[in-house]
Amino acid sequence: MNSSQIYFHNFDLIDPKKKSILFIPGAGMDHRFIRALSFPESEYNQPLVIDLPGHGSSHGTSSNNIQFYSKFLIDLLKSYNLNNLVLCGHSMGGLIAMDMLIHHSYQARSLILLNSIYPIKVSKFLIEKAKISNGEASSFIIKYGLYKRLIGIKNIFPQKEALVMLDDLEACNNYQLSSSELKSLDLPVSIILGSKDKLVDLKELENFVNHVSSKTYTIDESGHFPFFECPGELSRLMLSLV
Repeated sequence: MNSSQIYFHNFDLIDPKKKSILFIPGAGMDHRFIRALSFPESEYNQPLVIDLPGHGSSHGTSSNNIQFYSKFLIDLLKSYNLNNLVLCGHSMGGLIAMDMLIHHSYQARSLILLNSIYPIKVSKFLIEKAKISNGEASSFIIKYGLYKRLIGIKNIFPQKEALVMLDDLEACNNYQLSSSELKSLDLPVSIILGSKDKLVDLKELENFVNHVSSKTYTIDESGHFPFFECPGELSRLMLSLV
Protein backbone atom coordinates (compact mmCIF):
# COMPACT_ATOMS: atom_id res chain seq x y z
CA MET A 1 0.00 0.00 0.00
CA ASN A 2 1.29 3.45 -0.94
CA SER A 3 2.17 5.53 2.13
CA SER A 4 0.26 8.44 0.57
CA GLN A 5 -2.90 6.44 1.27
CA ILE A 6 -2.09 6.21 4.98
CA TYR A 7 -2.89 8.85 7.59
CA PHE A 8 0.04 9.83 9.82
CA HIS A 9 -1.18 11.90 12.76
CA ASN A 10 1.30 14.58 13.94
CA PHE A 11 4.23 13.02 12.08
CA ASP A 12 4.86 16.28 10.22
CA LEU A 13 5.48 17.97 13.59
CA ILE A 14 8.17 15.58 14.87
CA ASP A 15 11.23 17.14 16.46
CA PRO A 16 13.90 14.40 16.71
CA LYS A 17 15.30 16.04 19.84
CA LYS A 18 12.05 15.45 21.75
CA LYS A 19 10.54 12.29 23.20
CA SER A 20 7.84 10.57 21.14
CA ILE A 21 4.99 8.21 21.99
CA LEU A 22 3.37 6.15 19.25
CA PHE A 23 -0.22 5.32 20.16
CA ILE A 24 -1.78 2.24 18.58
CA PRO A 25 -5.60 2.35 18.65
CA GLY A 26 -7.91 -0.36 19.93
CA ALA A 27 -10.51 -2.23 17.89
CA GLY A 28 -12.55 -0.03 15.59
CA MET A 29 -10.72 3.15 16.59
CA ASP A 30 -8.38 5.64 14.92
CA HIS A 31 -6.24 8.73 15.61
CA ARG A 32 -9.16 10.63 17.12
CA PHE A 33 -8.99 8.62 20.35
CA ILE A 34 -6.00 10.62 21.64
CA ARG A 35 -7.39 14.09 20.94
CA ALA A 36 -7.90 14.92 24.64
CA LEU A 37 -4.37 13.96 25.74
CA SER A 38 -1.86 16.72 26.34
CA PHE A 39 1.94 16.66 26.73
CA PRO A 40 4.28 19.62 27.39
CA GLU A 41 5.61 20.70 24.01
CA SER A 42 8.98 21.74 25.42
CA GLU A 43 9.98 18.11 25.99
CA TYR A 44 7.57 15.91 24.03
CA ASN A 45 6.31 15.65 20.50
CA GLN A 46 2.56 15.65 20.15
CA PRO A 47 1.03 12.13 20.31
CA LEU A 48 1.75 10.10 17.18
CA VAL A 49 -0.79 7.78 15.58
CA ILE A 50 -0.88 5.88 12.29
CA ASP A 51 -4.41 4.96 11.25
CA LEU A 52 -4.53 1.24 10.46
CA PRO A 53 -5.76 0.10 7.01
CA GLY A 54 -9.49 0.69 6.63
CA HIS A 55 -9.57 2.83 9.78
CA GLY A 56 -10.04 6.57 10.11
CA SER A 57 -8.39 8.46 7.26
CA SER A 58 -6.33 5.53 5.93
CA HIS A 59 -7.29 3.65 2.80
CA GLY A 60 -7.08 -0.10 2.46
CA THR A 61 -8.84 -3.00 4.08
CA SER A 62 -8.92 -4.02 7.73
CA SER A 63 -7.68 -7.46 8.80
CA ASN A 64 -8.51 -10.16 11.33
CA ASN A 65 -4.80 -10.77 11.83
CA ILE A 66 -2.70 -8.95 14.44
CA GLN A 67 0.52 -9.84 12.60
CA PHE A 68 -0.79 -8.04 9.51
CA TYR A 69 -1.25 -4.84 11.50
CA SER A 70 2.12 -5.10 13.24
CA LYS A 71 4.02 -5.63 9.96
CA PHE A 72 2.09 -2.73 8.45
CA LEU A 73 3.33 -0.42 11.23
CA ILE A 74 6.86 -1.82 11.21
CA ASP A 75 7.23 -1.16 7.47
CA LEU A 76 5.97 2.40 7.82
CA LEU A 77 8.17 3.19 10.79
CA LYS A 78 11.19 1.96 8.83
CA SER A 79 10.35 4.30 5.99
CA TYR A 80 10.22 7.20 8.45
CA ASN A 81 13.47 6.07 10.07
CA LEU A 82 11.93 6.41 13.53
CA ASN A 83 13.35 4.41 16.39
CA ASN A 84 13.47 4.51 20.17
CA LEU A 85 9.80 5.42 20.49
CA VAL A 86 7.62 4.63 23.45
CA LEU A 87 4.91 2.25 22.22
CA CYS A 88 1.48 2.67 23.78
CA GLY A 89 -1.21 0.22 22.66
CA HIS A 90 -4.82 0.51 23.74
CA SER A 91 -6.71 -2.80 24.00
CA MET A 92 -6.14 -4.48 20.59
CA GLY A 93 -3.32 -1.98 20.04
CA GLY A 94 -1.47 -3.59 22.94
CA LEU A 95 -1.42 -6.91 21.07
CA ILE A 96 -0.10 -5.15 17.98
CA ALA A 97 2.63 -3.44 20.01
CA MET A 98 3.68 -6.74 21.62
CA ASP A 99 3.83 -8.42 18.22
CA MET A 100 6.05 -5.62 16.88
CA LEU A 101 8.47 -6.24 19.74
CA ILE A 102 8.36 -10.04 19.84
CA HIS A 103 8.20 -10.99 16.16
CA HIS A 104 9.86 -8.00 14.50
CA SER A 105 12.42 -7.12 17.17
CA TYR A 106 11.34 -3.51 17.08
CA GLN A 107 13.58 -1.43 19.34
CA ALA A 108 11.26 0.64 21.52
CA ARG A 109 12.31 2.53 24.62
CA SER A 110 9.41 1.13 26.62
CA LEU A 111 5.93 -0.37 26.27
CA ILE A 112 2.71 0.94 27.79
CA LEU A 113 -0.27 -1.39 27.68
CA LEU A 114 -3.37 0.74 28.07
CA ASN A 115 -6.38 -1.33 29.14
CA SER A 116 -4.64 -4.21 27.42
CA ILE A 117 -3.09 -7.56 28.32
CA TYR A 118 -2.66 -10.92 26.63
CA PRO A 119 -4.87 -12.73 25.80
CA ILE A 120 -7.85 -10.63 24.75
CA LYS A 121 -10.75 -13.00 24.36
CA VAL A 122 -13.92 -11.66 22.76
CA SER A 123 -17.26 -13.30 23.50
CA LYS A 124 -19.23 -15.07 20.77
CA PHE A 125 -22.10 -12.73 21.61
CA LEU A 126 -20.04 -9.67 20.70
CA ILE A 127 -18.70 -11.32 17.55
CA GLU A 128 -22.27 -11.98 16.43
CA LYS A 129 -23.16 -8.36 17.15
CA ALA A 130 -20.25 -7.24 14.96
CA LYS A 131 -21.45 -9.48 12.13
CA ILE A 132 -24.69 -7.51 12.10
CA SER A 133 -23.01 -4.09 11.98
CA ASN A 134 -20.25 -1.94 13.44
CA GLY A 135 -22.96 -0.06 15.30
CA GLU A 136 -24.35 -3.12 17.08
CA ALA A 137 -20.93 -4.09 18.46
CA SER A 138 -19.95 -0.49 19.20
CA SER A 139 -23.06 0.13 21.28
CA PHE A 140 -22.35 -2.96 23.38
CA ILE A 141 -18.70 -1.99 23.96
CA ILE A 142 -19.66 1.57 24.88
CA LYS A 143 -22.31 0.32 27.30
CA TYR A 144 -19.94 -1.97 29.19
CA GLY A 145 -16.62 -0.25 28.51
CA LEU A 146 -17.47 3.26 29.66
CA TYR A 147 -17.78 3.97 33.35
CA LYS A 148 -18.64 7.63 32.89
CA ARG A 149 -21.47 8.72 30.63
CA LEU A 150 -19.99 11.24 28.23
CA ILE A 151 -21.68 13.47 25.66
CA GLY A 152 -20.81 12.68 22.05
CA ILE A 153 -19.27 9.36 22.95
CA LYS A 154 -20.77 7.67 19.86
CA ASN A 155 -17.78 9.00 17.94
CA ILE A 156 -15.50 6.49 19.68
CA PHE A 157 -16.03 4.10 16.77
CA PRO A 158 -16.47 6.24 13.64
CA GLN A 159 -15.46 3.60 11.08
CA LYS A 160 -17.50 3.52 7.90
CA GLU A 161 -16.36 0.19 6.49
CA ALA A 162 -18.82 -2.54 7.42
CA LEU A 163 -16.38 -5.22 8.56
CA VAL A 164 -13.79 -3.16 10.47
CA MET A 165 -15.07 -3.94 13.96
CA LEU A 166 -15.63 -7.61 13.16
CA ASP A 167 -12.13 -7.96 11.71
CA ASP A 168 -10.55 -6.27 14.73
CA LEU A 169 -12.44 -8.33 17.30
CA GLU A 170 -11.59 -11.55 15.46
CA ALA A 171 -7.95 -10.42 15.28
CA CYS A 172 -7.90 -10.25 19.08
CA ASN A 173 -9.43 -13.73 19.38
CA ASN A 174 -7.13 -15.24 16.77
CA TYR A 175 -3.87 -13.96 18.23
CA GLN A 176 -1.62 -16.49 19.94
CA LEU A 177 1.55 -16.05 22.00
CA SER A 178 3.49 -18.71 23.88
CA SER A 179 4.80 -18.33 27.41
CA SER A 180 8.36 -18.11 26.09
CA GLU A 181 7.38 -15.37 23.64
CA LEU A 182 5.80 -13.33 26.43
CA LYS A 183 8.89 -13.78 28.57
CA SER A 184 11.04 -12.48 25.70
CA LEU A 185 9.73 -8.94 26.26
CA ASP A 186 12.88 -7.42 27.73
CA LEU A 187 12.02 -3.72 27.97
CA PRO A 188 10.21 -1.69 30.63
CA VAL A 189 6.51 -2.62 30.50
CA SER A 190 3.77 -0.61 32.21
CA ILE A 191 0.12 -1.67 32.39
CA ILE A 192 -2.50 1.04 32.90
CA LEU A 193 -6.02 -0.07 33.77
CA GLY A 194 -9.24 1.68 34.70
CA SER A 195 -10.54 0.68 38.12
CA LYS A 196 -14.01 0.20 36.60
CA ASP A 197 -12.92 -1.57 33.41
CA LYS A 198 -15.31 -4.48 32.77
CA LEU A 199 -13.61 -5.53 29.54
CA VAL A 200 -10.23 -6.60 30.97
CA ASP A 201 -10.19 -10.06 32.54
CA LEU A 202 -8.39 -9.71 35.88
CA LYS A 203 -7.72 -13.47 35.98
CA GLU A 204 -5.82 -13.12 32.71
CA LEU A 205 -4.00 -10.11 34.14
CA GLU A 206 -2.63 -12.22 36.99
CA ASN A 207 -1.36 -14.81 34.53
CA PHE A 208 0.12 -12.14 32.26
CA VAL A 209 2.17 -10.45 34.98
CA ASN A 210 3.53 -13.85 35.98
CA HIS A 211 5.11 -14.08 32.52
CA VAL A 212 6.02 -10.45 31.82
CA SER A 213 8.10 -8.29 34.14
CA SER A 214 5.88 -5.23 34.46
CA LYS A 215 4.30 -2.65 36.73
CA THR A 216 0.55 -2.10 36.92
CA TYR A 217 -1.10 1.27 37.50
CA THR A 218 -4.79 1.97 38.07
CA ILE A 219 -6.81 5.06 37.22
CA ASP A 220 -9.74 5.47 39.59
CA GLU A 221 -13.24 6.16 38.29
CA SER A 222 -12.35 5.05 34.78
CA GLY A 223 -13.48 2.21 32.55
CA HIS A 224 -11.97 0.94 29.31
CA PHE A 225 -11.47 4.40 27.79
CA PRO A 226 -9.42 6.57 30.19
CA PHE A 227 -8.34 8.93 27.38
CA PHE A 228 -11.98 10.06 27.24
CA GLU A 229 -12.96 9.57 30.87
CA CYS A 230 -9.85 10.88 32.67
CA PRO A 231 -7.55 12.43 30.03
CA GLY A 232 -5.74 14.73 32.44
CA GLU A 233 -4.91 11.98 34.91
CA LEU A 234 -3.90 9.62 32.11
CA SER A 235 -1.61 12.26 30.57
CA ARG A 236 0.11 12.91 33.90
CA LEU A 237 0.57 9.20 34.59
CA MET A 238 2.02 8.54 31.16
CA LEU A 239 4.47 11.42 31.49
CA SER A 240 5.72 9.90 34.73
CA LEU A 241 6.38 6.61 32.91
CA VAL A 242 8.28 7.92 29.87
